[in-house]
Amino acid sequence: MSLKEMSDDYILGKADSMCSDSQRQAGTALNASNVITLPFGGALPEGGDVERINQFEFYEFGRALKALTRHYGDTPANAVFFDLTTAESLLLRALSGSPMPLGVCRASAVTLQRYISGNIDQLVNRTGGIADAFKFPDTNSPPIHGYALDYMRVLISTFETVFQEEMREAATYFVPRRGIYHTPALVDAADETFPADLVYVIPEKARIDWRSAGRCLAFNLLSASGFHVARAVEATLESYYQLFSGKPGKTLVSWNDYIKELDAITKAQTSPAPSDKTIAELKQMKDDYRNPIMHPRVVLSEGDARMLFANGESLIIAMAQEIEAASHTGVQPNLQLVAGPTQP
Repeated sequence: MSLKEMSDDYILGKADSMCSDSQRQAGTALNASNVITLPFGGALPEGGDVERINQFEFYEFGRALKALTRHYGDTPANAVFFDLTTAESLLLRALSGSPMPLGVCRASAVTLQRYISGNIDQLVNRTGGIADAFKFPDTNSPPIHGYALDYMRVLISTFETVFQEEMREAATYFVPRRGIYHTPALVDAADETFPADLVYVIPEKARIDWRSAGRCLAFNLLSASGFHVARAVEATLESYYQLFSGKPGKTLVSWNDYIKELDAITKAQTSPAPSDKTIAELKQMKDDYRNPIMHPRVVLSEGDARMLFANGESLIIAMAQEIEAASHTGVQPNLQLVAGPTQP
C-alpha cells in the first residue's frame, strides 16, 4: 500500500486492533472526540472511569521517536527498520488510548503514523497471505532516502510541539502516601486490611464501602472517606444486630436504635450476647463521628479522616470477631447479607 492510498480508516483500524476486549465491549469508538473509559485496575465499581497509567510508556514513546531522528541521508533499510516498527507499534498504542487518550495532538499523531507505516509497507510485504513469507530488509534491500527521513523528522517535531502543550493540561496527578498505607493498596484494595479469616462474615456491602473509603482517603476526599467509613460500619452493624437479636433481615432506623436494642440484649445476659466494649465503641463513633459528619458544615481534616478510618477498621473487626465466634455456638450469621469467603 502506498502512502497516498493510506486513509484515516486504515490507521484507526490498526489502532482498534490494539484495543482490549473490555474497551470494545464498552463500545469505545476510536475517534478524535471520544474519551475512552477504562477500569481502574479492575477495582472500581461499575461505571468507574479512572485508570492508573504506566508512566514508563511515555518514556518508551519518546525514546522510539528520538531514535528515528538520529538517521540522516540515505540509510540502509535494515539499519532503520527496527526503529520504524517500534515507533509504529507505540503510535498505534497511543491512538488506541494507551497510556491515555490523545486529544488535540491526535491529528498530528495519525499523520506521523501514516507516514511511518507507509515507509514500512514499501520495505516489506505485510498485505500478502500466509504463504507469503515475511522478510526483513537486509543489506541488499533498497535504502530509505534522506529526504524521506528529513520529512519524518519534520512530522515528529510537529507532533512533539502539539503533544507538549497537551501534556501541560493533562489531568495527571501524584497521590501522596497517607501514613503507613501503601497507596495502590489503599486505592484498589482497602478491604484487604481485614483479617483473612474474618472476611467471610463481613457483609459485601460493607467491604464495597470500605474500598470507597480507602480510595477517598488516598485522593484526599476526607469528608467522603468518613462518610463511607460510617456506611461500612453500619452495614456490619446490621448483620451484628440481626445475629444477636435472632431477627434475620430486620433493619432499624438509626444507630441509636441498634445500640439500644443491643444494649438491652447484653443486659438480659442472653448467650451469645454482644460485647459491652463493642457497644461502647459504637456509641463513641456515633456521637463523635457518625452524627457530626452528616452535617454539611462539618469538614474532616486528614487527621480526623485517618482516626475515623482506624476506628472504623477496629470496630468492624471487633464485630466480625464476635459474629464469627457466635457462629461456633450454633448461631448462624445472616447468609443473605454476609458474603462467603472468596475462592482462590
